[in-house]
Amino acid sequence: MVNLTISLSDETIQKLRTAVRERYGDKKGALSGLIEDSVREKLDEFDVVSSAQSFKAMKGDRAIAEADSLSNLAAMLEKMSVNPRSVRIVSSKKLAPVVRSGIRGRKV
Repeated sequence: MVNLTISLSDETIQKLRTAVRERYGDKKGALSGLIEDSVREKLDEFDVVSSAQSFKAMKGDRAIAEADSLSNLAAMLEKMSVNPRSVRIVSSKKLAPVVRSGIRGRKV
């Protein structure tokens, strides 16, 4: 176990102590436990985010090309003389949905 000294704002400390009291009560080591759990969760998120996005060109159930960007995949398909419209392109990460907002109406 290592001791670590950090500086946090008064507001953050107040919220942190309130959260610890609500979840763990006045148990010894509760503050350290909450902070360690939170830091571990954040570090795990960094590991997940660091994994690079990749794109695959699929023909049927078989991957015929894979690249880290769409432009690289397009270049690979061009070298292989494969029409990009004849393959299904799959991303390793879900793409954000397109959200449109505004007033919709019909012309009268």
